[in-house]
Amino acid sequence: MSSLPEDVQAYYAELAERRDWSPEVVIAVRTTVDLIRDLDRSTAPRTYGAVAADDRTDWLFEAVWHEREWVVVRQLGVREDGEVTRYWWQRLEDDEGMLTDKALDREAWGLRELSREDFYAAWDDPELSATPQY
Repeated sequence: MSSLPEDVQAYYAELAERRDWSPEVVIAVRTTVDLIRDLDRSTAPRTYGAVAADDRTDWLFEAVWHEREWVVVRQLGVREDGEVTRYWWQRLEDDEGMLTDKALDREAWGLRELSREDFYAAWDDPELSATPQY
């Protein structure tokens, strides 16, 4: 995994070893990482949304328009107990979950509109989660 920061390369190498990924899976993951990174850095149109899940986790999404669908490039989860998960190209997955691989569908997901400023306020400081408190 060249051209990624060393800590990101180390993270994916450790994940691949721990999960015993085949060479084909390593290539597929790297391809996905590259795509999400490129979309994240692109100037393509973006949308933001938030939803309070049944498990009392606030989920916030940033998606980029790509090939006729909204591809999620950043996903932030803030649980009621304060635990935070961030998924993006530097960490597509961990033992708790992963960046969604589904196209963002505002209506089906029940998302409410979220501004870029509100998304990044929460991304940078998750205690400022922009979804309603319970």
